[in-house]
Amino acid sequence: LDARIKAQFPDNDAVQIIDQFDRVHMAHLSIHYGFSVNGVAALHTDILKKSELHAFYEIYPEKFNNKTNGITFRRWIMDANKELSDYIDSLIGRQWHHTAELEGLLNYVNDQAVLDKLESIKFNNKLHLKHYLKEVQGVDINEHSIFDIQIKRMHEYKRQQMNALYVINKYLDIKAGNIPATPLTVFFGGKAAPAYTIAQDVIHLILTLSEVIANDPEVSPHLQLVMIENYNVERAQYLIPACNISEQISLASKEASGTGNMKFMLNGALTLGTEDGANVEIHELVGDDNIYIFGKHSDEIIKLYETQGYVARDYYEHDAIRPLVDFIVSDKMLAAGNEERLNRLHHELISKDWFMTLIDLEEYIQVKEKMLADYENRTEWNKKALINIAKAGFFSSDRTIAEYNRDIWHLKENRVEID
Repeated sequence: LDARIKAQFPDNDAVQIIDQFDRVHMAHLSIHYGFSVNGVAALHTDILKKSELHAFYEIYPEKFNNKTNGITFRRWIMDANKELSDYIDSLIGRQWHHTAELEGLLNYVNDQAVLDKLESIKFNNKLHLKHYLKEVQGVDINEHSIFDIQIKRMHEYKRQQMNALYVINKYLDIKAGNIPATPLTVFFGGKAAPAYTIAQDVIHLILTLSEVIANDPEVSPHLQLVMIENYNVERAQYLIPACNISEQISLASKEASGTGNMKFMLNGALTLGTEDGANVEIHELVGDDNIYIFGKHSDEIIKLYETQGYVARDYYEHDAIRPLVDFIVSDKMLAAGNEERLNRLHHELISKDWFMTLIDLEEYIQVKEKMLADYENRTEWNKKALINIAKAGFFSSDRTIAEYNRDIWHLKENRVEID
């Protein structure tokens, strides 16, 4: 097989199966001898074509196609958020259980009684999460606060560290006397690979920061930081229905798709995110007014990697950024945390920051503050939430699987409907 490819493409090293070091590239083998190559979100597929697999796309353009990921509504709303599921049934009937067609909800976007009911359901889900976390983790949360949630694998490209820097910004802002209209509770959940030192340092940062906040009586009534222990699907089924702000803040071009963004959207949370992965398609579906987008675009980020054009220290020197980064190694943090871990993360953010935390930080803070201000108009907020739910049907895994079967698998359908 390798000899055949070398004979066919003798001058194209980028597509060889066995390279000059006798390493076998299994992905190359699969592309040459398979018949379909797909990304899992529109942006992901575009990046494969233009960048990551461009050499193969030039040879086999007909093999490339997109299959945006999906989620199972049976778990992520009908089971996880039964009160909302039942209420949707009362408004538009039960057919959406089979079709994921929710746009009939748009007929209620100006119905105050419906908007009030959505808020009531959200509050009930906050109470469920409050009681659950008290039982399994011994932590007490404020159900009257805004729930801002980032739950996903701990990785620098997902930029939990940027969210933590926002929490530091909020902490310092409250210390300066700027009390938020509504308290804010920020949740993190996720696990890091055992050898991934910097990801573990980010977890340590979050835990240390949560302790500093909890022990500060000037700040703790207005800001709480919670790290979910042993994050898993069971905990997600409590967190997602209770969420107000869905954190989808990966560095543009790095997230293939994401599915947490879809689960949050389906349950009436509003997305705070970059134009990355399936965020792009969520944005297209709900429109500019019903999502909060910030950050550099993927083309800009890819160019910066190609040219080594991002220098973390240049951003660190900004007046709005330096105090936040330096707080990581402040006396308060060092007294509560591990000096080696905090110093290492501080140095990493200034000297390397491979996934460009600082490039989007200032805009992230601005957009998040706008989001918190918008929450105070609950009618408009609930309208945005309803629109997100109504537009979530595209992200059903039933649609994704049907597209795979139609275009790639060509299996005979044997449909069993479960209600």
